[in-house]
Amino acid sequence: MKRSSLTPLGMLMALLAAGAVQAADLTDVANAAWDYDGTWRADRKTWEAEQETLVQGRAALLPTIDASHRHSEINQTYESTGDLEIDGRSRSTSVTLTQPLFRLDAFYGYKEAKSLTSVAQAEFYQSRQDFVLRVAQGYFGVLRAWDTLVSAQAEEKAISRQLEQSQERFDVGLVASTDVEEARAAYDLARVNLIVAEQEFDIARDQLETLTGRKWETLAELRDDLPMEGPQPSKMNAWIDKAAYQNPQILAARYSAKAAGFTADRQLGAMLPKVQLFAEYQHNHNTDPSVSGGDPGNQLTQFYSTQPDTNSKTIGIEVTVPLFRGGGLNSQRKQAALLADAAGQRYQQTIRDISQQARTFYRTVEADALRVEARRQAIRSTRSALEATQSGYEVGTRNVVDVLNAQQALYAAQRDYANARYDYILDTLTLKSAAGELDVEDLVAVNDWLSGQETLDLYNPDLEGQSEAQMFSPR
Repeated sequence: MKRSSLTPLGMLMALLAAGAVQAADLTDVANAAWDYDGTWRADRKTWEAEQETLVQGRAALLPTIDASHRHSEINQTYESTGDLEIDGRSRSTSVTLTQPLFRLDAFYGYKEAKSLTSVAQAEFYQSRQDFVLRVAQGYFGVLRAWDTLVSAQAEEKAISRQLEQSQERFDVGLVASTDVEEARAAYDLARVNLIVAEQEFDIARDQLETLTGRKWETLAELRDDLPMEGPQPSKMNAWIDKAAYQNPQILAARYSAKAAGFTADRQLGAMLPKVQLFAEYQHNHNTDPSVSGGDPGNQLTQFYSTQPDTNSKTIGIEVTVPLFRGGGLNSQRKQAALLADAAGQRYQQTIRDISQQARTFYRTVEADALRVEARRQAIRSTRSALEATQSGYEVGTRNVVDVLNAQQALYAAQRDYANARYDYILDTLTLKSAAGELDVEDLVAVNDWLSGQETLDLYNPDLEGQSEAQMFSPR
C-alpha cells in the first residue's frame, strides 16, 4: 500500500493530455473533483491532522522545560518590632527542566499514538478509494441515466405508433376496442417511465456537477467494444489474499486492536511508580526596599534594609507512586483490557467480512463479464421475437397484447444490456477496492474505454435521433 497520499491526478494523467478528446472524459471529471469534492478535501485535512497524534504521544517521553517570571509589589508591617513597615518590589525568575526516566504509561502511550496514526493512514487510503468510486459512479451514472432515457423514449415512440395502428384498425373494424385500450394503457405506462427517466437524467447530471463544482457540456461515451475479460488475476483466492493483506478496513481494524492493547498497557503503567529527573534554576531580585518605623538596631530591620539578591540551583530525582485513588485506576485498567479484547474480536470479524466481500465481488464481476454478452444476445432474440409477433398480428394469429409484451421485452433487454456494461465497470472497481489496490491510476485505465467520437451533449442531447436509431438498431 505504498502510494503517494496527495499526488494530484493531473500529474498522474499528464501523458493523456496530448490525446485528450474534445468532450470531457473521466480524467477531466476526476481532476475537477480532486480539487472540489468537499468529502475528499475534508478527508485529506483529517489525515494531516491525525499525523500530529504521533508527535503528541512522543512528547511524554521527551524533556519538558518551563520558565516563569513573577513580579510582586510588597507591603509588610511587623507590629512586634516597633511598627516596622517594608515597601518594595520583588522579581523572581525560574527555569525548570524535567526528564522522564521511568514512565511505563508514557512509553505505551507513545506506542498507542503510533498505532492510532497507522489507523488514520489506513482510513485515508479507504477515503482515497471511496473518492475514486464516487468519481466513476458520478460519471457513469450520467451515461447510465442517458441510456435509460433513450430506451424509454424509443419504447414510448414504438408503443405510440402501436396505439395509432390499433386505433386505425379499430376504426375500420379489424380489431376490437380492447386492443385500443390495451395499447393506450401500455402507452400511458411508457409515458410515466419516460418522465421518470428524464428526471433521473437531470438528477445524475446535477450530482456530477455537485461532485466537481463544474458545469459539463459534453461527456465522452463508452465504446461499443470493451475488454470485459473478467477479474484479472482469474483466481478468487488471489483476490481474497490481497484483501486480507492490504484492504484499508482490515488494516484500520488491525491497528485499532493494537492501539487498544497499548491503551490497556498504558492504564496498567499508570498504576506503577514514575521516576523523573528534575533541575531548577531560580533567581530572586528585590529592588531597594523602603524600610520605615521600628528600632534601627533591630536585626530584622537591618536584614530587610540590606536584603540581597538570591540564586538557587536544584537538581534531583523524583519518584511518584500512586497508592490509592478511589479505585479509579484499577477500574480504568480493567475497562481498557476489556476494550482491547473487543477490538481484537472486531479485527477478526473484519477479516471475515472483507474476505466475504472480495469473494462476492469476484463472483459478481465474473458473472458481469458473461452477462454483458448474454444481454447483447437477448436484444437480438427479443427483436426477432418482436418482428415475428408483429407479423403474426398482421395476419391475425397474434393479438395486440402479444405485440406490446414483445416491445416491452425488447426495450427492457436494451436497458439491461446498457446496465450490464456499467455494472461491469463499477463492480470491477469495487473488487479492486475490496482488495485494497484501487487508486486514481485505475481511472486512467477505464478512461481508455471511452470513445473519442461518440459524445453526449448534456444540455442539448439528440434524444429524438438516438431513440429512433435504437428502435431499428440490430445491436
